Amino acid sequence: MDIRSLAIRLALLTGYALAAPIQAQQRVSLQPRLETRLDAVLSPSVGVLGGIGVNVRAGWYARLGVTASAGVVARGDTWEGLQRLDATARFLFDPFGESARGIYGGAGLGLRYDGGRDARGELLVLLGVEGRPTGRVVPAVEVTLGGGVRVGVVLRGRRPTGR
Repeated sequence: MDIRSLAIRLALLTGYALAAPIQAQQRVSLQPRLETRLDAVLSPSVGVLGGIGVNVRAGWYARLGVTASAGVVARGDTWEGLQRLDATARFLFDPFGESARGIYGGAGLGLRYDGGRDARGELLVLLGVEGRPTGRVVPAVEVTLGGGVRVGVVLRGRRPTGR
């Protein structure tokens, strides 16, 4: 047996081992939740973005989301428009809301269009903290790296159970 076939078999076995517990999990509601956000763009230029998006559960510990944002960034002495479309996957360390704050991390892909330049894709990495639910929303603070640094305040729709 050569190293390539061994690697393929190991990958298939690992995939099967990871998929089995996922199939055995209790069913979760896939009802989408809206979210709004306000981001401070810190680099490579300074600016502000406002956005709206939707996220769904992908199991108890994961959330998948898409957000569209628009705003302005400084370019020398002028301000230029900036638009983003981000798709992210988040992993929650406290999906059941047992603590007052829930830390999460994630990654994704972004599409950025600014001014007259061509749109470009970016890899995203994010880290955030969700607070206690307030009425029908759950506030969060999030730092996103990818094509620069952004710090955002996010308001997500509250779920009937968990975060």
